[in-house]
Amino acid sequence: MTVHLHHDTLAPELQALTDSDLRVVEQFSRLVTAQLDILAQGPERLRLIDLATRALQEARASLVTPPPLPPVQLPVSKLKVSDVIGQGWVELSQASLYRAVESQRFYCVTPKGRSIGKEFPAWQFIQPVPELIAPVLAILAGQPSSEIHAFWISSADELNELSPAEMLAGKSFETRTEVHPSQQAQLDLPASERLRKVLAAAKWQHRGMADITG
Repeated sequence: MTVHLHHDTLAPELQALTDSDLRVVEQFSRLVTAQLDILAQGPERLRLIDLATRALQEARASLVTPPPLPPVQLPVSKLKVSDVIGQGWVELSQASLYRAVESQRFYCVTPKGRSIGKEFPAWQFIQPVPELIAPVLAILAGQPSSEIHAFWISSADELNELSPAEMLAGKSFETRTEVHPSQQAQLDLPASERLRKVLAAAKWQHRGMADITG
């Protein structure tokens, strides 16, 4: 019994691999089969060959499984810290995530009607936001978390009625049913230009808050 993987019998999605990829898979299959012919003897032979065949099939499937696509729009949900960690939004421990909040790499809010417990707006974990958000949060530091969150999700005249979160991410919120072509043009700007616009909006809000507080 052989478990060679021939190009003309491969599943369509595997045929999408490059010729180099296919040669590696084929060579690996031959090596496994050769070793089985040498090592698998007696009553265990069929069982070992079956196990090896399944392993090869699983390895082949892992080669052709496409990476998850980034979301087209930003989520509006808020996550408990355990959900942020458990669902793989960040590769941090809970303690490290809270330290990241303290160093203005992320932000969290206190749920309405509660005095304890923190929730993390999910949109900030969507790429490329984690790479861009820190300098904006540094400007907003010291403001109440509710004001910081309001800044991020509120439409701004200077951003063509987009929110700073949408501008920073280059994506609209999932609750936005329509994006005007002029708004899409803003979302399609390079990340550095979008960040510049959001920084300007944050500085404007910071000056406004300073004037209010005296």
